[in-house]
Amino acid sequence: MGLPYYLETYGCQMNEYDSLIAHTILQNSQYYQVNTPEEAKLILINTCSVRENAHQKIYNRLKSIAHLHRNGARIAVMGCMAQSLGEELLKSDLPVNFIIGPDELRNLGVLNNSNNGDKQVFVKNSKTETYDDIIPSIDLHSGFHKESLSANVAIQRGCDKFCTFCVVPFTRGRERSRPVQSIINEVRALSECGIKTVVLLGQNVNSYMHEGSGLTDLIEAILNDTDISRIYYTSPNPQDFPEKLIEMTAREKRIGSQVHIPLQAGDNEVLKRMRRDYTREEFIRLVQNFKDKVEDVSISTDLIVGFPGETDAQFRKTLDAVEICQFDFAYMFAYSEREHTSAQKIYPDDISAFEKQQRLDILIKMQLNIADQKNQKYVNQVHDILIEGISKKNKLELTGSLRNSKKVILPIPEGQTISSLLGKEVKAHINSAGSQTLKGIIV
Repeated sequence: MGLPYYLETYGCQMNEYDSLIAHTILQNSQYYQVNTPEEAKLILINTCSVRENAHQKIYNRLKSIAHLHRNGARIAVMGCMAQSLGEELLKSDLPVNFIIGPDELRNLGVLNNSNNGDKQVFVKNSKTETYDDIIPSIDLHSGFHKESLSANVAIQRGCDKFCTFCVVPFTRGRERSRPVQSIINEVRALSECGIKTVVLLGQNVNSYMHEGSGLTDLIEAILNDTDISRIYYTSPNPQDFPEKLIEMTAREKRIGSQVHIPLQAGDNEVLKRMRRDYTREEFIRLVQNFKDKVEDVSISTDLIVGFPGETDAQFRKTLDAVEICQFDFAYMFAYSEREHTSAQKIYPDDISAFEKQQRLDILIKMQLNIADQKNQKYVNQVHDILIEGISKKNKLELTGSLRNSKKVILPIPEGQTISSLLGKEVKAHINSAGSQTLKGIIV
């Protein structure tokens, strides 16, 4: 039957997808999945390295399962933290046998040949690895998004931008793209199994390029060669966003009218220190271009406050840019130093934790207010909603989304069943709204 393994995933959508690859490799290598770490002979922790608290969370988790290690379980740390710290993790007093970077997942297949006492490190970055021959099953996808009709599909790995605050080029290597046909095969298989929405993933997704085909060409091929209902993509870089893709989104209803465009900061001097190769003015023009051309577009972003040297006036420039852009959603963070980044080496972290938190609180309050006001316009309107799943809070309610990805909660109508509505597009009257979700009834 093989050996039992248990896998935990922390961090971003790309980490989730890497875990799907890991599951596929393990299950093809005489391992079978169990539901708790106590049942496992091999425990894998797929880690994130974006912020300091992500590291601390992993340290605490490893300490909490140290007793299982003492009882004979082997523990592997995967992902960005593994790549970033490498042998340092083995030299610590943490219970770790294997260190496996994002480009070394194929080595999972040989771990069952190692003795309990072995300690091994696999952290070589690859210029070619895309795992294009490893296509996770629908059952694995469903394991991450239970009772959901959405799935993530990685199309591109690594990043060549080298923003000064970002560790991705060091933990995930340089940019390389997966073959078009491999992606189409996966999307088609997902669609045939009932998945309605795919999210195309990449560290710098609009840099996708394989044998002359860019992101717009890839999406066009998916539209032509699969029956998938909706396509989204994340996360693009503002500096090389294809105009052709904006125009395609405007006319092709199967492309979701939602886009994530990371601003990071609203002051040009801060952007320059971050090595973001666009200006505040260029970013605002890009946002306006989307709003002018794509009906009811929803735009989300990333924002960092307290980057080294950021003055109060420069922070106010970020607030001003947020007010102008009117984002529907934002991931907002206080700056924290990351190992191996240029910012850590060049710029002293000279803004106090108290000041960072104050700025973050102001930004969050402002953005939530903008999102709430934007969502109020949907109240008393009727919209087409794709029914995607069951509400986590109430099993008698459905979750769905507009084409622009805004989430809607809907009670199951009398006389209807979940199975009769799942995956269907319905018309719904929106009767209330908050900053994160809309609520309505099917009409």
